[in-house]
Amino acid sequence: MTIAHGASLKGIAFTALSWCAGATAAVGQSAVAEFYTGRTIELVVGSSVGAAYDTNGRVVARHIGKHIPGNPNVVVRNMPGAGGLVSANHVFNAAARDGTVLGIFNRGIAMYPLLEGAAKFDPQKFNWIGSSTKETSLVAASATTQFKTIDDVRRNEMLVGATGTGADTVVLPLILNATIGTRLKPVLGYPGNAEALLAMENGEVHGTSGLSLGTVRSAKPEWLTGGKVNIILQLALNAHPTLLKGVPLALDLATEPVARQALELVLSRQAKAYPISAPPGVPAERVAALRAAFTATMKVPVFIADLEKAGFELSPVSGEEIAALLSRVYSAPSPAIELARAAVATSAKK
Repeated sequence: MTIAHGASLKGIAFTALSWCAGATAAVGQSAVAEFYTGRTIELVVGSSVGAAYDTNGRVVARHIGKHIPGNPNVVVRNMPGAGGLVSANHVFNAAARDGTVLGIFNRGIAMYPLLEGAAKFDPQKFNWIGSSTKETSLVAASATTQFKTIDDVRRNEMLVGATGTGADTVVLPLILNATIGTRLKPVLGYPGNAEALLAMENGEVHGTSGLSLGTVRSAKPEWLTGGKVNIILQLALNAHPTLLKGVPLALDLATEPVARQALELVLSRQAKAYPISAPPGVPAERVAALRAAFTATMKVPVFIADLEKAGFELSPVSGEEIAALLSRVYSAPSPAIELARAAVATSAKK
């Protein structure tokens, strides 16, 4: 190397370090590409075929492989059960830790150890890759019932179809009861949202609490225009900017500070609506490559069109943002955690 007259040693050192860092990154990318070439990544979906998590996961799977070094195939494997708990346990404990297995499961699963006791995984040790969108969920009732407004749900018991422990359709009605005085009663045992919605249409239950807007847009778009249901509340950290104008935001109805903190804690799951993760122990350079591929995928017009066609709105959340969100959730004030935990615990008595 020829040193120009007057060049500082500090400047030379900085240039050398920058060159080394760039060379190291290139070597890392080459190693990642070599690993993934000819391989298949399995995306484990914690719901049945056709559910919102499955639909979202399949859209991502169709596109993300093009942006991972080595261009691996990405295939979906459905592993429903216990509201996503089965798939989360599998990905954390049994799946290969080499970057060839990813998971997408119930957004509330990450709060399961905090709110519902023992779990076979630590959400903060997953390698979070990202979520293609944030989510708003609904409290809605069939138009044939007496439930039209939040006051109706506070005065009378409203039966809502629910799936398994940890699912939004169980947790969200219970936290609403504890924080804003609703009288929502989850009716458990439905295998999935499709069966719970059919029960609503058949009059077995009055409505739903926790059904996502993404599911409504893809499976029941007429709900937003046809007058078949009364949408009573929207459940999210922020009100939806367009589709639910005039529908109250549940957080705005929680006026007592601890109640609001508890509700905010539970609703934080909405900010990572369809979270994709890798198990702990995956080499750091592969996690970085998967995160970069996710970010790149979110910017591709054909992916965006595919996502919107499936009924989802693009509002991506990075893996780093999901990790930071969980760090805040697990650092919430003790009174708020205890209130949320007590509310969710009542599901065991249903």
